[in-house]
Amino acid sequence: MTLAILIAFTILSALAVVFYVKLTGAKRRLSEIEKNYKSCSVENEQLSEEIERVKEELHLIRLKAGESDRLKSSFLMNMSHELRTPLHAIMGFAGLIANPSMPEDDKITYANIINRNVDSLLEIISDIFDISQFESGATGVEKEAVNVNDLLNSLSTWINLEKSNVGKEEIVVKVNKANKDNSFSILTDGYKLKRALNHLVFNALKYSNEGFIEIGYTFSENKVIDFYVKDDGIGFSNDKMEIMFSQFRQVDETPVRQYGGLGLGLTLAQKYTSFINGKLWAESEPGKGSTFHITLPYDNKI
Repeated sequence: MTLAILIAFTILSALAVVFYVKLTGAKRRLSEIEKNYKSCSVENEQLSEEIERVKEELHLIRLKAGESDRLKSSFLMNMSHELRTPLHAIMGFAGLIANPSMPEDDKITYANIINRNVDSLLEIISDIFDISQFESGATGVEKEAVNVNDLLNSLSTWINLEKSNVGKEEIVVKVNKANKDNSFSILTDGYKLKRALNHLVFNALKYSNEGFIEIGYTFSENKVIDFYVKDDGIGFSNDKMEIMFSQFRQVDETPVRQYGGLGLGLTLAQKYTSFINGKLWAESEPGKGSTFHITLPYDNKI
């Protein structure tokens, strides 16, 4: 009896060991399965998050693509209008001048109108060419000695002529020169600086009907010159700042907008400024005018 009990106990012990080994293996496999499951769950969760992120990016890309198409269509429409207006004037007044019975005084007046419209066409073409140069990366920087006071005098002369051409003679043009030395010069890309300031001056004239436009410059520490164009025009709110410097964008983009143009002026001014290591920024308040600044590190040791 004792032997039978011993044998039974031995068998049961062996079975217990077998079951223990199997149980341990099963637990280990279960643990691995749970670990793999958790890993898969984390991966699935990460994958789901990545899918949602990509979906959101695609949605934003679609929105931007739609906005780009809208802006492109608007730009083409505006460009067509801006080109046709001076072309119609040129064709119309050229036809009048061709009349042999036309008085000489009238011919001179009409010839001046034709010249102004030719200048407008050239300006539009120049803007389109310049923006294409920037987009293609085909532009560079050519530093030279730039007489700052001569540059301001040139801008002042241009704006005084232009304000008469557009029927805004009542606007007062002011010039502020921080350095009275007529030979004061800085080393920079003269063409790009002049083009940037020219666009700012034109923008001031475009959005002003009365008051004044002031062109000038001041000095800051560390050899920084601050060119500015200040006007007494319509101004704008801070939320319009980003739009104003965006390509083909304008503050007023309604179908019945009051002010024309291609929406390239401030974009080009910003690009010109960045190429000469400057910064373009603005201060404004609706109804109280605007001040555009170009801050530029300079070297006057020519």
